[in-house]
Amino acid sequence: MSDHDALVAAVAAIVDGGEESDAILRAAVGALAQASGAGVGIRFVEEGAFTDGPWAGPAGERAAEVPIRYEDDVVAELVSAAPLDDAARAAWERVADLLSPFCLVGWDIGGEDWEP
Repeated sequence: MSDHDALVAAVAAIVDGGEESDAILRAAVGALAQASGAGVGIRFVEEGAFTDGPWAGPAGERAAEVPIRYEDDVVAELVSAAPLDDAARAAWERVADLLSPFCLVGWDIGGEDWEP
């Protein structure tokens, strides 16, 4: 298993852990930061603009972004303070797919209970 596959598997295990959405996102950001050795965060789309979410690792300028989509809409983005090569970007895109249902912070569910 490659390091990138191991990272995706680690995030999948976090998602499957049954924690609350915010705990899943914080743990996933931590795993990405640890694997990359760079600062990593999530920015959520709220009312048409990005707003900062959880961050782990050293602060730095954004060097890479990976969109997080839910039903074809960008709902958030993963950001890294270090550039991503093609293999890392592909792994981060897989992680983004895993995290997408947990990034729906601005969605109105009409008072209904919802589980991702």
